[in-house]
Amino acid sequence: MDKTKIWPGRLSCQEPTEIACIWVKKIYDACSQKECEEFFFEDLNFPSGAEDFTVECSIKPCSETFYDWTIEPIDEGPLGIVRVRVCAVLQITIRDAEDSSNYTVNCEEVCFLKEVILYAPDPIHMQVLVESIFESLTCSIVEENNLSEVSCPVVVATIGAFIVVKTALKVQLLVPAFGFCPVPPECEELGDVCEQFLERPFPPFFPPQLTDLDND
Repeated sequence: MDKTKIWPGRLSCQEPTEIACIWVKKIYDACSQKECEEFFFEDLNFPSGAEDFTVECSIKPCSETFYDWTIEPIDEGPLGIVRVRVCAVLQITIRDAEDSSNYTVNCEEVCFLKEVILYAPDPIHMQVLVESIFESLTCSIVEENNLSEVSCPVVVATIGAFIVVKTALKVQLLVPAFGFCPVPPECEELGDVCEQFLERPFPPFFPPQLTDLDND
């Protein structure tokens, strides 16, 4: 790496080369909340031929998203009521209790409707942004009786979510700059697997003795 160039990372002692005007999304306000709720799922696909079942639930990776956001000014602002639907995909795996290779996977969307108050001085042009992490806390199968008195299995899942709601607006900002980013250094390749193995030190073949522990 060329030490004479300025690289992204920790701040150096060098002065900025310019004051740059950049166009970015600026976060004007944000709040965080935790949600936890039971969801009931009917009409799922169950393994054929099975009489007893086990169930597993998990949040599909990277499935968190948000929809239908609005900003409603309160008394002409600058505060506003922010409404947004925050969702994720729950994967429900139902297995035959006698044969684990016989299973079905159901994908169901789980959502929380958020309604919060945030600073939104320009609600017409502002955006709502959401970050969220969903977790499947518990998952079980229960028997429910409908009007025809026929037992219908229902999956009950408890879902928790960490949610951050933000108001943002694209603006021009003046920021100190160090010029354009330099061309990065060449990527380091992994190389041959055997070469990597031969560079590793020998592991200990025997557990340490008591005297070795005392020296530590």
